[in-house]
Amino acid sequence: MLDLDDTLYPLSSGIAAHCTQNIQDYMINQLGIEENKVPDMCYVLYKYYGTTMAGLRAIGYNFDYDHYHRLVHGRLPYDLLKPDLVLRNLLLSLPIRRVILTNADKHHAAECLKRLGLEDCFEKIICFETLNPANDAKSAPNNDEINVSDLNSEIFNIMEYQPSSGVALPSTPIVCKPFDSAFERAFQIAEVDPNRTLFFDDSVRNVSTGHNLGLHTVLVGKSERSDGADYALESIHNIREAFPELLEAEEERLENVSYSQKIAVEA
Repeated sequence: MLDLDDTLYPLSSGIAAHCTQNIQDYMINQLGIEENKVPDMCYVLYKYYGTTMAGLRAIGYNFDYDHYHRLVHGRLPYDLLKPDLVLRNLLLSLPIRRVILTNADKHHAAECLKRLGLEDCFEKIICFETLNPANDAKSAPNNDEINVSDLNSEIFNIMEYQPSSGVALPSTPIVCKPFDSAFERAFQIAEVDPNRTLFFDDSVRNVSTGHNLGLHTVLVGKSERSDGADYALESIHNIREAFPELLEAEEERLENVSYSQKIAVEA
């Protein structure tokens, strides 16, 4: 099981920086949030809710999810992503199932995989729509101009929130990493046993949650392991380092045609 953004391609691609800017532009231009408050607000929402989008919904902003994704992901410079033949060959050579688990929407996931030349390397893509099948994506008008007065009747002031205050944070209707609910839903959808599954992600928080739920975890983009990471890979191109025992076992299987037992490890 693998994350997508900043995992299958490096942070240095610049996609993440453009995505952050698009999120901030959405908050300013579509939700009417004061520009000087937006960067800090993004950080706080991400800290408490896993994604800025989930946080915005939690504190009271109502908007169309497709509209949000169209303006945040639909405007990304995907030409920054180039075909990665090395990664493609590595993935296809692995004797294991391969599933994507991303918080991003299906169009973004498909476009990234297409640009990387990896669109046929995965059995399943678990994305925003997969994790949130019951969400009403039409909770706000589906157009490019949102009337802010229709959306923000009661907004929780997240910037003044203090954990010690005893005030409960509002919950979000969005299911996303790094929370247990996203992983548990993904296990059901992909029909995997977490105790027999490798999980690759660039996020320390995602890796920590996955580890706590039984996954064998690999932190990508770092040279040193974090808490909850069983392995650390500076690049996804080093993916084979995460499970040498599995690859050795598969090589032995191929050498011995009489050995018919399938290796039941999922990643």
